[in-house]
Amino acid sequence: MTIRFLAALSFVWCGLLSDAALAEPMRVLWWDVTVNDPGNEPALRREMAEYLGRLDEGGRYSVVYKYEPRRGAFARHMATTPGYQLIVLTAANRDRIFNDDDLAAFQSFYASGSKALMLDGTLPIRNVSARRLTQWPGVNNSSANLLENQLDALRQAGGGLLIGTDHNIFQVPANTVLAAILPQAQFSRSTDPSRDGAFFGDLLLAGREPVKPLDILRHWETIPNQGQAPVGRFVDFTGQPVTLYALVEASDKPGGGERRPYISATIDPGTERFDIASDVTPEIDRMPTRKSLPAN
Repeated sequence: MTIRFLAALSFVWCGLLSDAALAEPMRVLWWDVTVNDPGNEPALRREMAEYLGRLDEGGRYSVVYKYEPRRGAFARHMATTPGYQLIVLTAANRDRIFNDDDLAAFQSFYASGSKALMLDGTLPIRNVSARRLTQWPGVNNSSANLLENQLDALRQAGGGLLIGTDHNIFQVPANTVLAAILPQAQFSRSTDPSRDGAFFGDLLLAGREPVKPLDILRHWETIPNQGQAPVGRFVDFTGQPVTLYALVEASDKPGGGERRPYISATIDPGTERFDIASDVTPEIDRMPTRKSLPAN
């Protein structure tokens, strides 16, 4: 499989956290079922998981990484190893992978109050060894900083859903799990991002670490096959309403057409907009009541 046709779908789940829980390392399970390809091996995703585990000298996240693309393995692991507060699922694969027991385990985790889900299609392709712009930790540390901002946003929000996607061909297991949680929300399409787009709010760009929009866009342009993330109002499998807001979107090349969301979340990003091709590094307001950054 060539890099152009690599796809990455990942879920992050985290529980509703008290202030006391935030003071302790968050227990993270990184569950990987992505196709093992040359240049995109599980070891590269393990490197990302271990990076999270080293933050603040291990004080922020306690991470367990598992590469386990066998049906039923997730359910068995969750039954014998409880207590995770956040689950990252990287699931770029043509096969369904998860069986009914696995889907029931995802539903049980979600229904317990652990209502956070991140499907970000750049996670496996955020550490691809063949090209400079796709190698971890990214230009100006942008890939690593984006990952930190995404997880920290869910942690600070006390839970929620964060969804992103890449390349419809490899969305089978991710769509299977998403359908078990939000039956009407699915990933779709394969798009080619232009520079006609925007980040919504500063959650991805300056939540904890600064990320220059252009650094992320150049990564997406190097592997130009983003998918489309679901946005709008949904009802989860428990009957509760869920709203997904767009966090970044772009038109297909050459631009000027419909803008399609690449990442969405239950966290409302506010009204600020940042040019997806901006070469400006955002400044982070460290005050306790951090305001949104001005639009570029």
